[in-house]
Amino acid sequence: MDYRKDIISRLLDVYERRNGYARQPEELRTIQLDVTKEYPAYTDRYNHERYMEINAAIEKDIAEGYIIAEKDQAGRYSKIKLNILKVDACYALLKRSSIPEQCQKVLKVLEKTDCAGSDLINRIVNDFRSQVKDYKKLPYDLGYDARRVAEVLHILAAVTKLSTETYIRNFSTALFKDSKRFQREFRPTIESILFDYTDDVVEKDDILGYYNLYENPTYVLIKGNAQVVFDRSEIELAEMPGGIALSNGSLAGIRKITVKSSKIVTVENLTTYHDCDESEAVYIYLGGYHNTSKQKLLELIYTNNKDKEYYHEGDLDVYGFLILDNLKKKTGIPFKPLMMDLGTIDRFFHAGLYKKLTAGDRKTIAEKMDGQLSEYKDVLNYMLENDCKVEQESIKAVEMIENRTEG
Repeated sequence: MDYRKDIISRLLDVYERRNGYARQPEELRTIQLDVTKEYPAYTDRYNHERYMEINAAIEKDIAEGYIIAEKDQAGRYSKIKLNILKVDACYALLKRSSIPEQCQKVLKVLEKTDCAGSDLINRIVNDFRSQVKDYKKLPYDLGYDARRVAEVLHILAAVTKLSTETYIRNFSTALFKDSKRFQREFRPTIESILFDYTDDVVEKDDILGYYNLYENPTYVLIKGNAQVVFDRSEIELAEMPGGIALSNGSLAGIRKITVKSSKIVTVENLTTYHDCDESEAVYIYLGGYHNTSKQKLLELIYTNNKDKEYYHEGDLDVYGFLILDNLKKKTGIPFKPLMMDLGTIDRFFHAGLYKKLTAGDRKTIAEKMDGQLSEYKDVLNYMLENDCKVEQESIKAVEMIENRTEG
């Protein structure tokens, strides 16, 4: 080990932890190390060679003015102090960038970032800029790493421009010529940033899909009495009791959908979709937030069938209502909630089929209940008062419990 440089490096670490770079020398407390704590071998009576190496390093650093220290009567050093006036020379010796130098590099990256096409990127850049100007480490494990900041912003810009279903490996290959690098080095960071800066409240596990980025192909499941028309073929869904799964890639080929039932129901959960069996309804499984392809499909259905009733059946939690709200706003279709009312959640609650609210649930309810989700305030208040939320998959279980009780 090069003890001479290691001593200076450890002192600079203390200097940075105390934000010494943002203070005047006279404002700083003494930056020092306890030699014995940092280097236990220094007082090991059986390791005289190590003692001599450390002592020589300390004396060389003293001679060159990097540190200040005094020997005791036994010729040992107890405390070593950083010479604040030689801080720049210490960084130069170690070929180490100071925090202000690293921040300047990050600021240059932020200033070069094109924010014109994305409000989300603009907000991220502005937040990062204000933090870096105050010498604060950037969140999301970015720290003061200008190169990683540039890569992350490049990825975010690419993600926000996706307009069609895109697979993660293809996305990674297009950006890095490496199909696994996005997953390996960036996915958690990108998910966290998108989760924090996306206006719609989306669960973190679903955030990439919200921006059309998927690990595998996704499907729309549809069943009921309806006719799906392509350029050269037609499908009568009534002849297929379990319905069909249409890949997102196939949705653009649909020319018309004629619904012969009185209502259309979009469903958040797969189990609920399979359980639904009302003859006068066409069911569509979306799987959480809809993407661009699914939105176009719903808009096509509505264009062809404006005389029908439209419902959405989702979880009785704050995210279920946010999905419903998003669905209405993005498609312009007048969806009504189905089995997302006060009577339904009370039924689940008294059957004991519910989960307790998380701190995040409570926070989101408090933020949205009087504004965006005011239409559903009675149910949201019930959740808060009874500390409960419900998944729609539980409906069959409720029926089983009620039938067993009656029996």
